[in-house]
Amino acid sequence: MRAIGPWMSSIVLFSLSLGPALASAQAPSPPAGPDALDAPAVPPPDPAPRVADVESVLRGEGQGLSADEAARLAVATSPNVARARAARRMASAGAMRALVGFVPQLTLSARYTRLSEIQNGGLATGPTIDPDTIPDIVAPLQDPYARTLWEQSLRGQAELANFRFPVILDNFAFQASLSYPVSDAILSILPAYESARSREEAARLQIAVQQQDVGLSARETFYQYARARAALAVAQTALAQAETRHTQVRAFVEAGVSARVDELRLRAQVAAARVAVVRAEAGVRTARTALTTMLHVEPGTEIAVGEDLLAPLAPADGSLEELVRGALARRDDLRAVRRIIRAASQAVDAAEGSRYPHLIVQATLDVANPNTRIFPLTQEFRETWDISAILRWSPHDVLTGEVQAEEARAQRDSARQDLRMLQDAVRMQVTEAATTHEAATTALDAARLGVEAADESYRVMTERHRAGAATTSELIDASAEQVRAQLDLVNAAIDARIANARLRRALGGETP
Repeated sequence: MRAIGPWMSSIVLFSLSLGPALASAQAPSPPAGPDALDAPAVPPPDPAPRVADVESVLRGEGQGLSADEAARLAVATSPNVARARAARRMASAGAMRALVGFVPQLTLSARYTRLSEIQNGGLATGPTIDPDTIPDIVAPLQDPYARTLWEQSLRGQAELANFRFPVILDNFAFQASLSYPVSDAILSILPAYESARSREEAARLQIAVQQQDVGLSARETFYQYARARAALAVAQTALAQAETRHTQVRAFVEAGVSARVDELRLRAQVAAARVAVVRAEAGVRTARTALTTMLHVEPGTEIAVGEDLLAPLAPADGSLEELVRGALARRDDLRAVRRIIRAASQAVDAAEGSRYPHLIVQATLDVANPNTRIFPLTQEFRETWDISAILRWSPHDVLTGEVQAEEARAQRDSARQDLRMLQDAVRMQVTEAATTHEAATTALDAARLGVEAADESYRVMTERHRAGAATTSELIDASAEQVRAQLDLVNAAIDARIANARLRRALGGETP
């Protein structure tokens, strides 16, 4: 769509010049003699054709969209912007995942175990004593005190010999473990979190970059649509002028004061003007389709141009070197790449920190039935706890950490080169945009003067033609020059607006 302006102008000019050229090739135009000019039966001439008020077309239609409004609507419905927002949500989730590493890890577990039945041994190692035989054993003792003491001793030995440890077949255990990676929190988790935050910030800046790019595309598409509508207005006015001139000359021919070939020339010009209108209408439809697609509105929607395309434009503030320095400091895409470089550097620190020994502090609470730490075992829930300091290191951690660090270093170096290339591109973009803006502003002033000169030339040539002092070819040439000047004004006005939009974007202008 950026090439529609010169293409539309060429169509209009080519169409308006093709008809007279074909007609002039059919027969030469005889000079109008004095007798023809002095013939008494000349009909009164029609009023002069209305001059195309191209400035009123470029001043806007009083309602409709402006370029800034089109940019805001395009940004609000752009899939590229929505995709950039989704990328930021992903980066934000990555930062939150890294932040979770600072939270102590709590592990809860519950276990039920069913044991198989076994035959447990007792405490005694000697022969088993039958309690029923104890009275017979102590009966020979005469001393009653000795007999009683001995009997109690034997009964105790019998009970001890017959004792068996209980077998608890159902085991229940509940465990809560809390651990914290002390060394990793400083050496790995903190740099990884800072890296994720930097990437999230870069993703946020990329949203602004996408918004600015979509806004620029929408403005350019809007201005191309305005160019097509203005070119159509010029073509329609040129057709009206050609039809009015054809009516006048046909009246002169019928009165016998003009040659038939002049009427043929103007008839060809009218036909060429109609072709130019048809092609301009096709250009408007094409430009409207591009704009409605960009704005995501219903296809075929009529969109009025409500912006004054001839309003003064603010000049570039500062010298070219100042503009470049300002762009290098403000551009969101440059800031995003710098955040990516910072993120990669922090990722290097996190990978290098993972190579060192890992110090972990851990506390555990056990609630079990039976609790194996308590003797003898009882079929009830009992609580025990422990606190540990664990120092873990593996050569594999060194190898893995070094590989990850090297990968992060490569990403950092690549991002640095991206920054250098982007800085060079921004410098060239600002230089080109500032130069084009200055040239477009100058061309707009020249185009306004050209329209004034062409309008005056056409007016003078019309009066001379009525007086018989100018030929029809001269009048047609003046008309074509007027149309050319009007199209030059249209193109200059649109080019100035596009140049201004591109300069604002190159300088890191506001987000729509």
